[in-house]
Amino acid sequence: MKLPLLSFLALASCCHALPKIPGNSLDIKRATCENTPTSRHCWGKYDIDTNYYTTIPDAGKTVEVWLSVEEGICNQDGYRRPCMTFNGTMPGPAIVADWGDDLVVHVTNNMKSNGTAIHWHGVRQLNSVEQDGVPGVTQCPIRPGESYTYKFKVTQYGSSWYHSHFSLQYTEGLFGPLIFKGPATANYDEDKGVLFLQDWSHTSTFTDWSAKEKYGITKSLNSLLINGTNTFNCTGSTDPNCVGGGKKFETVFEPGKKYLIRLANVAMDSLFQFNIDGHKFKVIAVDFVPIVPYETDNVLVNVGERYDIVVEANATPGDYWMRGGWLRACQGVANDNPGSITGIVRYNSRSTKEPTTTSTVQPPKFCADEPATKLVPRVKFDVGAISGTTVEGINVRLTHAALFQWTINGSSLALDWNKPTLQYVFKNASYIPTPYNVVSVEVSVTHISVMI
Repeated sequence: MKLPLLSFLALASCCHALPKIPGNSLDIKRATCENTPTSRHCWGKYDIDTNYYTTIPDAGKTVEVWLSVEEGICNQDGYRRPCMTFNGTMPGPAIVADWGDDLVVHVTNNMKSNGTAIHWHGVRQLNSVEQDGVPGVTQCPIRPGESYTYKFKVTQYGSSWYHSHFSLQYTEGLFGPLIFKGPATANYDEDKGVLFLQDWSHTSTFTDWSAKEKYGITKSLNSLLINGTNTFNCTGSTDPNCVGGGKKFETVFEPGKKYLIRLANVAMDSLFQFNIDGHKFKVIAVDFVPIVPYETDNVLVNVGERYDIVVEANATPGDYWMRGGWLRACQGVANDNPGSITGIVRYNSRSTKEPTTTSTVQPPKFCADEPATKLVPRVKFDVGAISGTTVEGINVRLTHAALFQWTINGSSLALDWNKPTLQYVFKNASYIPTPYNVVSVEVSVTHISVMI
């Protein structure tokens, strides 16, 4: 007997086809170990070597958050434009929980005409797939004036972001930091939180998309932001929306201290090469995977990726440029200010000087991620023997408007947001429309690996 792949995953939450993993599934006796600046590998009865795929701490704590999805006017870099925000800010408020917590997020859609849904980027959603926040797959969009509550167990730890998964809304400002605290593979004194790298348009991305779809016109993006802020030169502009008032992102280092920075690329179409002039750092995690630390002076961060780094404040006290490093060689959409994505690291909080430092980092000549040989998981996993392989044909073509159209087995994904895939599953439907691109697996299968 076969079930759709999504059916199989859904049943894990709604019908317990997969057993729930207890908090002490490894049943390993450990002395309690406190997580401190000199013992970041510790996490109570658990530590950095705990198998986080099979073990979930029973934190006994619920973190409850309220988000209001709103429309407003943003001035992120000195240019005023309509935008979408969580609780009136871009980025939205940080959601912070501990490994093993229960997370409850109440979302109210206060927009006038757009539906919405919130996706928890990279979250495994073990036994809670219906909370994934993808319109047309796991839920219907949240209608204007209505609310929806997401509830799930925090089964991972590390850095991520939450964002709208409704059309292009995240590029309009609907995103925010998601931090799940847990052990780490290197010590640090202070957690600086998530540092967002993004591109930014002074016109609505819905407008930009429409021009591309209808006429094949690709408009360059206007700006680049670090943590939602930057400066755009409005000198001599007659545009009434170019009002100035932008600012560089700044952070302060204290000599001798080590800082955890959680990098996240939330761009629409940009690859970044992050560095801080005069500083090296250790990369300690990729997405939600703690890795064996490696030292470098830069890291490549592609769209949606997250890298946790630990930077030691061991340079001569002063003011240093922090660089997002927009990579020209790997962009499908141009940017009017490619070298502008900079922030400032200060060793003196009272300083207002503009840094004069220079970068020694060389950009790659082609599209690339961090070398896979460097990304070694701290906790090793053996997936075991592969019992069988199913080949699904994946292709891409250019449409008349020079848009990339992907197909799986000759079909492009096309969903009815009012009839999500899970609805078919819960109703035990014998047929799911072909454009939903559902892949079937045997009901006896307990593990699935996807390789593209």
